Amino acid sequence: MKKHRLERLSVELCGVVMIVFLALPGVSLASSNLTFAYSDKSPPYSFSLNGKTLGLLPDLVQLTFSFIPGYATEHVVVPWARAQYNVRLGLADGLLTYPSEERKEYAVFSDQPLFTQDFGHLVYSADNPNSDLIESATSFADLSSLTVIVERGSRWEEDNIPGYLEREPGRDMKAMMHLLMLREAGDFMVQPAEDARYIAQQLGYSEKLRVRQVDFIPNSRIPFHIGVSRQHPSAMDVINEVDAVTQNPEFQSELNTLIRRYR
Repeated sequence: MKKHRLERLSVELCGVVMIVFLALPGVSLASSNLTFAYSDKSPPYSFSLNGKTLGLLPDLVQLTFSFIPGYATEHVVVPWARAQYNVRLGLADGLLTYPSEERKEYAVFSDQPLFTQDFGHLVYSADNPNSDLIESATSFADLSSLTVIVERGSRWEEDNIPGYLEREPGRDMKAMMHLLMLREAGDFMVQPAEDARYIAQQLGYSEKLRVRQVDFIPNSRIPFHIGVSRQHPSAMDVINEVDAVTQNPEFQSELNTLIRRYR
């Protein structure tokens, strides 16, 4: 009887220890599960198809944490404003985005970017009669006689494409691609290669699409870093793990291969 009482007491004590352990700050059974939030309407970077989260950004996060034992990642797509709001409140654990000063207030970011979005590309049609000029231009001044197709309301384009260029606005990337390829309402666009190739493929323009990288477009490179909510109890530990992975040559090789698939 005494032996049974001792065994029961031992079991009860183990249960108390476990409860106290889980009650400690930063300790939970789910601490190794990280939920990353993305924009639901930003293909090819992030989008939803048949209930699955797809795109370059979730692929990048998945690749990163495949090199970090002990962490599992989940991916959700919601309107971008909500994604940021959820990370701010700790309702989601992380994101992959440009680490603006505002975002640094509610998230801790990795030192190195996983991906750099590059707007330094001229996108045009092989059938454009001015294609030779577009292919040889070394400045926007060389393109001053042409019309650039822009996204209506884009602040980045307003700030970085000279005002002397004639503009033809489109409501979104699909409309812009139709203006360029079908209606021939303009001569070129300034877009990341990933965006242009994805939209052209979706709309059936891949064969005539031409993309040329140039070095005269200001503020063209936008780095994307992993960020973890400051509400997460192990935010700094996670980021330290990410920073260590980015120094791994094998990871860098797989990272470059992944990004090339989208370009």
